Amino acid sequence: MNVLQLVHKKFFRQGKLVFVLLSALFFLGSCDFFDVRSDETLLAKTYGSRLYLEDLPDLVPRGASVADSSDIVRRYVDRWVSQQIFLHHAMESLPAEKADFQRQVREYENSLWIHAYENDLVSRQMDTVVTEQELLDYYEGREDQFTLRDHIVQATYIKLPLGAPDAGQVRSLFRSDDEESIERLEQYSLQHAAAYSVDPGRWMHFNDILMDMPVEEESAAFLRNNRSVEITDDYYRYFLYIHDYRLRGDVSPFDFAKNNIRMLVLNQRRKDFIQQKRSDLFNSAIEANQVETYY
Repeated sequence: MNVLQLVHKKFFRQGKLVFVLLSALFFLGSCDFFDVRSDETLLAKTYGSRLYLEDLPDLVPRGASVADSSDIVRRYVDRWVSQQIFLHHAMESLPAEKADFQRQVREYENSLWIHAYENDLVSRQMDTVVTEQELLDYYEGREDQFTLRDHIVQATYIKLPLGAPDAGQVRSLFRSDDEESIERLEQYSLQHAAAYSVDPGRWMHFNDILMDMPVEEESAAFLRNNRSVEITDDYYRYFLYIHDYRLRGDVSPFDFAKNNIRMLVLNQRRKDFIQQKRSDLFNSAIEANQVETYY
């Protein structure tokens, strides 16, 4: 009889699982849960490792029948036993690696504590407001760091169903960049367009438009050779006016790079903030005689 069969015999054939599940419902329903690890709540053991009812995660959904709950817990116990057996043999067979693994676990745990504490300090104490001037100061002199990976445009784009009324209004307005025309165009597009973008000052990826528009010409050549375009297919009429563009490899305009610059500024600020906190805590520990070195 293998280990899993022994577990089944001890806990499931003797009816103990029913007791365990009823106990689980009692403990989960209590606000004053406390540790009662004992043989009465022991679910499995192998090679010195023990699994108690209190060690189970929140496995059983509320309202589950005893049969369903029994099956859920049985599968979990089986997996736990199998894992513990395999882990035991791994540790027995790889004694040289055991100490290194333990060191790595300690280092990982330490890094988790430190990272969580850093995040807490940053969220509570670090100033996260970045002004427009700070963004501009960072950008100026570093323009070559902000090279575009894709073509971008400032454009007015409207995808209009062929049956839409008064398409001539769009034709007369989509090349304009004055506020009144843009507002009229937006109101019309909101009611009739299948897709649109009528903010001439906003930079966007040109591919976002090309994915929605039947253009066969290579994108860079299209931008160089076209400014105002009207295209019709079987279902839609497409209006596109390029107010400005930049090609892949060009320096990114400041407005398009602002979000990236804000992240860079905040990352540098975080780095400086944490470094200062480390220094302050180190000096405080020295002053409090909490540091002794022997070298």
